[in-house]
Amino acid sequence: MSVQFSLWISWLFMIIIFFMGSFTSYSLAEDDDSVDLFLRLFVAKRMDQLQAVKNILTLDMEKQSGFLDKITSKIQDVMMRHRVTLESSGYIPGVGLADDGELPSDPIIKESLSLVLENSCLLCDIVLRLPTEMHKRFGTNKDLDLILKWSVGFVREMSLLDDSTHRLLDLCSQEIGIIPKDPEFHNPYKIVKPAQKRFEDPPPPTKKPRLKLKRGPKMSKTEL
Repeated sequence: MSVQFSLWISWLFMIIIFFMGSFTSYSLAEDDDSVDLFLRLFVAKRMDQLQAVKNILTLDMEKQSGFLDKITSKIQDVMMRHRVTLESSGYIPGVGLADDGELPSDPIIKESLSLVLENSCLLCDIVLRLPTEMHKRFGTNKDLDLILKWSVGFVREMSLLDDSTHRLLDLCSQEIGIIPKDPEFHNPYKIVKPAQKRFEDPPPPTKKPRLKLKRGPKMSKTEL
């Protein structure tokens, strides 16, 4: 791996890490601590994440593989740490601890919830667009597989999310096996790459048909 390639990957990685930062941190300067603000900040963060995913899709295979290794490792670390916070708090999506609808009033728990939510959606975006590459990683990294299944199952219970987010989580749940695939399941985000041509021996040259010359009239025995 060249130095230039490593620096390029590190630069893009830092941009994605910026997009992975909790959107609730931006609400500290605002007096409004409502569900509406939470959702508006979440939607803004999702737009940034989707642009980051588009950047991943533009990479060639070698760069994309190296980048996916880095980003999935970081997401795994973030979600495993904040899973501990959420489970120890007793927070249950759809029930809450409550002053504010489904959102916990404790800012530390709310921060963990936002990080698990946005990173779950980011990883779902990647899984649905690059399922083959991601299933390879799930096969060799069971902790990544388990934490994604836990996180997606956890945030799916948040009824305050919009329809498009619920659809994303539902499709990913089917793709990674949390729930059975619907008979009509279709992944609309999957990138279908054209099959690469194999370099084989050239086919044998085709033989040109021989032209048959017309024969003239034959002499009879009496003429000889």
